[in-house]
Amino acid sequence: MTDSRGVEERVAHIAAPLGGTIGVAARNLASGVEVHIAADESYPLASCFKVAVMVEVMRRVDAGTVRLDQRLTLTEADKSPGSTLIHCHEGLRPTVRDLLFLMITLSDNTAADMLWRLVGLDSVNETMGALGLSSIDCFMPSREYFLIGCGAGDEWAGLAAPDIVARWRELEAGGDGAAALRRLLDENARLGGASFRRLYERRWGRDESVDYEEAFIVDQALDNRGSPRDMADLLATIAQGRCASGPSCRLMLEVLAQQEWRERIPAGLPAGLLVANKTGSVAGTSNDAAIVVTPNGVPMVMVIFWKELDREATRRADAAIAAVAGVLYDHLGGPA
Repeated sequence: MTDSRGVEERVAHIAAPLGGTIGVAARNLASGVEVHIAADESYPLASCFKVAVMVEVMRRVDAGTVRLDQRLTLTEADKSPGSTLIHCHEGLRPTVRDLLFLMITLSDNTAADMLWRLVGLDSVNETMGALGLSSIDCFMPSREYFLIGCGAGDEWAGLAAPDIVARWRELEAGGDGAAALRRLLDENARLGGASFRRLYERRWGRDESVDYEEAFIVDQALDNRGSPRDMADLLATIAQGRCASGPSCRLMLEVLAQQEWRERIPAGLPAGLLVANKTGSVAGTSNDAAIVVTPNGVPMVMVIFWKELDREATRRADAAIAAVAGVLYDHLGGPA
């Protein structure tokens, strides 16, 4: 079956009780059978932006300007909440390969920022544009994101969530966003480790438990953005060895396949498949993006992004995404 209308109805039935807006882009890369539901809308990427960072890092490896065994030095100024490395001592020297695995498999925010700064903050968007994936807009590293949300720095102190969003939009409109982020980093250069974690938890609690509605406003507005279609196309360039060299694309697939968070797309698929995925979560958003390879070697890509969810719907989103993944697999699977 190639008509996707029945799939759209089944996805809508699963999604309706949770509300929000679900976006789907899925394709069997062998047969060309595909499904698109609100696939060109812009969604918060949450930690799915790390796939784009990984691609740029591996392109730099191919170019010889970055080495996988190259060591980077961890400083307090690198550290962010949502990270194993936030607990590590300053001066630790992980390799680029180490940081890639941490960034993807554990979604380590500090590792992501270290790699992103290594290749240059503008370079990820430049590469996404070169690949024809113009909806993917990676502009906000994790550290700056958390600092703004915590009201750290003179520009953001004491602002409620709507005022944070309004201030950021004003800065962006005036072309001053990047300069404001640099000022923010300079003002908080020594904030790291336990002190940053305490600041974050005091403002938001664990998992935005203090004020979900405020976190929702900030997260939906300040997060990196992209469409399900472009994220699926990015995954396809990895699966087909088109965004980097063959060895680099195989390493990216290996990294994604070791993902620790398996409650979304992988949970809805049959056993025996290779599922290489990257999840993403912020307040109001639950995402997963996966390369799936069947036992007979048929490659697929599946992206399920879900935005504007309330707190209770967010808690139920994992199971719903898994159910949607099962529907997509039934439609895409079988002989090419």
